Amino acid sequence: MSITDNFYTWMLSSLLLFTSSIAAASEWQFNGFVGQGYITGEDTQFIVGEDSSTFDITEAAFAVSWKPIEHFRFASALTFRQWGTLSEPDVNFDYLFAEYTQRLGEGMLGIRAGRFKNETGFYSSTRDVPFTRPSIMLPQSIYSDYFRDAQLRIEGGDLFGKHQAFDGVFDWHVSVGQVNVTEDLDRNVMGSTEYGEFSAEHYYSGDIEFQNDYLRLGASYYDAEISYDPFISGYYYPGDILLKNWVFSGQFRYESFELTAEYLNGDRVTNGLVIPTEAEDLSDPSRGYYIDLRVYLPREVELFVRYDKHIDNTDDPDGKNYELIYGSPAYFGYTKDWTFGVRWFPSNDWLFAVEYHEVEGASWVTPIVAPDPLTQAKYWSLFALQLSYRFQW
Repeated sequence: MSITDNFYTWMLSSLLLFTSSIAAASEWQFNGFVGQGYITGEDTQFIVGEDSSTFDITEAAFAVSWKPIEHFRFASALTFRQWGTLSEPDVNFDYLFAEYTQRLGEGMLGIRAGRFKNETGFYSSTRDVPFTRPSIMLPQSIYSDYFRDAQLRIEGGDLFGKHQAFDGVFDWHVSVGQVNVTEDLDRNVMGSTEYGEFSAEHYYSGDIEFQNDYLRLGASYYDAEISYDPFISGYYYPGDILLKNWVFSGQFRYESFELTAEYLNGDRVTNGLVIPTEAEDLSDPSRGYYIDLRVYLPREVELFVRYDKHIDNTDDPDGKNYELIYGSPAYFGYTKDWTFGVRWFPSNDWLFAVEYHEVEGASWVTPIVAPDPLTQAKYWSLFALQLSYRFQW
């Protein structure tokens, strides 16, 4: 566990000891979940590895929220996650922060400090909770699993608010800090933890969202930088990756139908890593979007179909220049994913989900820097299922 995590462990322990004598006079909430899944793939090792299937799809969390007095709240969640080849089994603090809120007319204004979740798009802040995300695998064009560390947890400060208007509610966040980087990012981007390691630099973001009974709209921007320090001289070079992305989100609900779409437009600026640091920065304008149509049936059953597309460099949408420059097949420059799925809630606390992905291209298949056409075909598929249980008291 890192020095930062040791600090958070001490902080949480001190908090619990300090509050034990006044627990009866304060507000506590406890909740959590556990989920177990299975994924099998054809013509790919993405997530599933060399065996083409894996049961190493496990998620669990235990969250605590404590409000000792009006306006002040402390919240924390301890999580366990393993996600095939993308995430090694690990226990981590998903979030741990102190928060102050104040009523402002019919709304609220607040500030929090510590480790908290990124609010980009509709699902970033709840992407690891099976019950609050729309599928087992989120659309990778917006919520890429290989770059998850660079977009997930922020250590710093967050100014936020909630206001009623136009028969709905506006929510907004402005965040500053650093991302929380783990060894998963080293493996998913560079192919191994033996070559070097990433570390966090700055992170800035802004998010605004409006929601009423039938409509949900959102816009987000984030600027995140991570740096790379190689262990082996001459194999990779020191460098950094800077992400500057806009995400626009929309959702419309009518009776039993729901239509959701999100669109990402941004730049990935790379210096060093695979070329000498003295060379010019490489700027790749990227684009991604998905459209998800969902129908809610009786007996708490959801059916959905989704089309998800990602272009790694919009100046090279078919990947032909990518093939000429790097030597890997052109299909590593884009991805098109059709997903068909079912979600069933047999009770309020249980969820069973099944989905099938039919994919062309491999722009989000790991390792990103050194893709392997021998283990990754142009056309491939994934089948996934997951059973989850949640609790609260």
